[in-house]
Amino acid sequence: MEVLAMKEEIREIIDYYSKQRNPQEQENIVAMLREIQEAEGCITMKVQEEAAEALGVKPSVLSCIIKRYPSLKEADYAHEMVLCTGKSCQCKNSMEILDMVRKEFGISKDGISADGSFHLTTRNCLKQCRTSPNMLLDGELYANLTKEKVISLLEKRR
Repeated sequence: MEVLAMKEEIREIIDYYSKQRNPQEQENIVAMLREIQEAEGCITMKVQEEAAEALGVKPSVLSCIIKRYPSLKEADYAHEMVLCTGKSCQCKNSMEILDMVRKEFGISKDGISADGSFHLTTRNCLKQCRTSPNMLLDGELYANLTKEKVISLLEKRR
């Protein structure tokens, strides 16, 4: 029953924003996406498709907006992890750390860990080359990484 009520709440949000004067304006879309995320915890692809159809835009527009706003997320995960793959970090084994994280935590193609705890992305440079390899975990920088240090940090957050 609660699942149906939640779905009804999402439909009401989409319906409300689709009837606004300018439903396709980015400001309206972002407001709608924030409300959906508040209600559901994330903005799934299915919800994005329904919302895009109601607003008269392509689903890729919503996906791009979600990627542009760090506070919006497409999947329900607890922690955001960004591993640096820049030249300095690669020279100090960042790619081995990346491979280990993918294997140890069962990271799927969409970057979500098998248990749904983590979302993994990479960035070419975190601009902290002197302390490489580096990682952002929930926005906090961790430097001089080793495989053991990364596992310890991630296990504490599970």
